[in-house]
Amino acid sequence: MAKLVLNILLIIFLFELILFLLVNYLRLKIPWVITNEDEYPIFDLNKIETFLKKTHDINLGWNWKPNAKHEEKIFDKTNKIYFGELGERKGVKSLKKKDNFASFGDSFVFCRYVKNNQTWQEQLKKSANSKGLNFGVGNYGLDQIYLKYLNTKLPKYIKTVYIGFVPETLSRCLCSWKHYHEFNNIYGFKPKFSLSKNSLKLIKNPIKDKNSFKNIHSIINNLKKKEFFYKEKFMKHKLGFPFIYYILLNPFHNTKLLFYSLLKIFGINKNKIYEFIIKENCFKNDDYFLEKKNKVLIKKLMLKIKKISKSRNQKIYFIIFPQKHDLSLSKRNYQNFFLMLNKEFKIINLTKIFENKDINKIYLPDQYGGHLSPYGNKVVADTLIKKKFT
Repeated sequence: MAKLVLNILLIIFLFELILFLLVNYLRLKIPWVITNEDEYPIFDLNKIETFLKKTHDINLGWNWKPNAKHEEKIFDKTNKIYFGELGERKGVKSLKKKDNFASFGDSFVFCRYVKNNQTWQEQLKKSANSKGLNFGVGNYGLDQIYLKYLNTKLPKYIKTVYIGFVPETLSRCLCSWKHYHEFNNIYGFKPKFSLSKNSLKLIKNPIKDKNSFKNIHSIINNLKKKEFFYKEKFMKHKLGFPFIYYILLNPFHNTKLLFYSLLKIFGINKNKIYEFIIKENCFKNDDYFLEKKNKVLIKKLMLKIKKISKSRNQKIYFIIFPQKHDLSLSKRNYQNFFLMLNKEFKIINLTKIFENKDINKIYLPDQYGGHLSPYGNKVVADTLIKKKFT
């Protein structure tokens, strides 16, 4: 009997050792594998300097700097992107014509991973004889979109404004530090809004300048107490000793995560782990639309935007860009929510439009965030023209 117990303990020890070595190796290669060490990540001095110089914005979290340039690699090619005096993405050279629209939103508005002449704004220009400004910024939530629209001084002759975002904008609005929702996005600090007596209350960006990082442990300790995703996601997905216990707390997620991580390490179906992570985020995000306070938050932000547009005498259109895996949702709570707002806002939800097209032609592979392809961006432009949202 004693020998049997000893053998069992030895097996458990060996299994724990294997998991310890595996998890700590994968943690260095795969951003979604996290341990206790990720509670207080290391902020490299050089990376802090780069972050503050290139993208940090005290009012928005991050933003494109005026007259900056950016490069994106896709399919072994590089897209070179330049920004204008207002921080807008520059399009291709065109006829001398004043801009008549502006677009604000996340990466689906910025049109990540496509060339300058392939964005839906540029394709709209070709088809509808329009010309506009692209103020999209990757990973923005509706809270940041609202603040950017509020604080951007647009030319007076712009009379149409597009506000575009993915359904996951809700999750983005629920956090001040992206690391708790998108693990290892450690420089993703941002402002957000909370509901206080049925009104929006601004919670400012916790990172002000370089000195903020000298007090980063205190900032993190404060965020732990308030951040929704710290308990909702970070703590549930964190691995540690005893590894068998932590893996069995969330076996479906953890076994798939480790398996797909190994596939990526060995170069076998590298796209699978991206598909797994994005799909899981879409499914969880859709559940958050069942919470009344979350729906109130999004609606109030939309009302704020609408109020600004009226004061500026601008037509405002809201565009909902479903991600690829939003189309595979069974309930689509986000779609029901925006459907109820149709009487108060001019909304075009691209869900039905996209699902009637070839999905593999509309979206890029998941390893590129499932963003829209040049064809997908053309579908957006064509839809806006057909629906007379121009």
